[in-house]
Amino acid sequence: MENGGHGKTHFWNHKIRKKIESMQLNGKRYTTIYMSLYGISNLEEISKKIFIETTQLMDKNLRKFMNANGQTTIPEYAKTGIDMANFFGVTQNGDKVDYAEFFSTDDKVLCFDDLERANVDVIDILGYINNFVEHDHIKTIIICNEKELSTKLKSSNLEMKTFIATYLLDKQDELNKSDKPMVEKIQDKIEHVFDKANDYERIKEKLIGETFEYAPKFDYIINGILMRYENNPDLIRFLRENTGLIISTFHKSGTRNLRILKHALNDFKKIYEMVNKSYPNTSNRIIQTMLIFTIAVSFEIKAGKITKDKFINIQDNEEYKSILVSSRILMDNRQFYIKEFDNNYYYNFKSEYRFFKFIEYYVRTRIFDMKLFKDNMETIRNTVDIENLPAYKRLLTEEYWKISDDQFEGVISEIIEDVKEGKIRLIDIVKLFAYFSYFSRKNLINYDLKTLKSIFFQRYEYCIFVITIL
Repeated sequence: MENGGHGKTHFWNHKIRKKIESMQLNGKRYTTIYMSLYGISNLEEISKKIFIETTQLMDKNLRKFMNANGQTTIPEYAKTGIDMANFFGVTQNGDKVDYAEFFSTDDKVLCFDDLERANVDVIDILGYINNFVEHDHIKTIIICNEKELSTKLKSSNLEMKTFIATYLLDKQDELNKSDKPMVEKIQDKIEHVFDKANDYERIKEKLIGETFEYAPKFDYIINGILMRYENNPDLIRFLRENTGLIISTFHKSGTRNLRILKHALNDFKKIYEMVNKSYPNTSNRIIQTMLIFTIAVSFEIKAGKITKDKFINIQDNEEYKSILVSSRILMDNRQFYIKEFDNNYYYNFKSEYRFFKFIEYYVRTRIFDMKLFKDNMETIRNTVDIENLPAYKRLLTEEYWKISDDQFEGVISEIIEDVKEGKIRLIDIVKLFAYFSYFSRKNLINYDLKTLKSIFFQRYEYCIFVITIL
């Protein structure tokens, strides 16, 4: 798992490579050449990499260093420092060196890893690899995450694809027909015109002889990841007790990237230690929620599912929960993402406090902000007991239908009193008024709209225009 977010690279290094190198085929022993395509930006770089791995002209000091350290492949950092011209001097007529001419690969097995992370068009890379397989009959293994690959093929250069698809639909006089939604038409046209995914399938069919799916046992792998915390008995006990939460949050992320999970658990280690040191009596439920939140936010931000700014403007748990409530009552679809996030990661997990700004900020910026941390922890101490919250805060942060019938009337009365006495900020007054007018329409309270307007805005004559808009 050192290099592969899914354990595939680890499987190659510790199982397949050793197996290949211990075999004899027709009296010939094979050696392996492993190459990550991560970040490769042109095809020549691949030739150059293979050349460096196979050439007999390799720098003697580097050979000596590798033998002394038991290494079979050149470390990446050394490759960048190797002066290519020193291998064979500059060619007489000053031409560029064609590295492909220098390969000696008849007893080699090539392994290309991280196909989905190359910066060259996948179709071009497969065509390039096809040359080895077809012309030189070199045994070749390709490791990649096909799920990520198909997403990449579909989502690359989307603006250009959309522009061309719209132009073509317009030319075919399809834009004005209302037989199906415009978005769907454009999507269909993009898939029809730019069907790279099908190109990939066709080339794969021609090029790849056998496909094996690497399907790791996650509980076994997660157990392996947790081993690294063995010198921290409290943390390891907590993580082992909550392995189910880790696995279910991991599955809910919809990606199988173990690299991100490792980073998330590492971040959680810091969070767990800080909470235990500064706020030792924090409830188990809160720390479990922190674990879910750390993993969830890590996947959302690092797996490229969202732009980082989805959470930036949410300042605290109260605001997070008020977005959830308003998205339901006011049908506010701008907050659709937050609602989906909450429904997904906290499904069947009840917790009043489930947005931690200091964690979101830490994952997003790599800065552990002590002031944010203390603010969040103090608020948790003061608000976990929902009964002690002012009534208006309960209404803004808790789904109103969860307030029991015998309490609901009291909550409404208390809010009316606080409004009359001017205890509530204008911004909250506006939100509360929207809620109360909703309750009035649904006959949940005995106030008509005219009465509500006079109660809520008697102090704010300049708010008439707000009421008009509402």
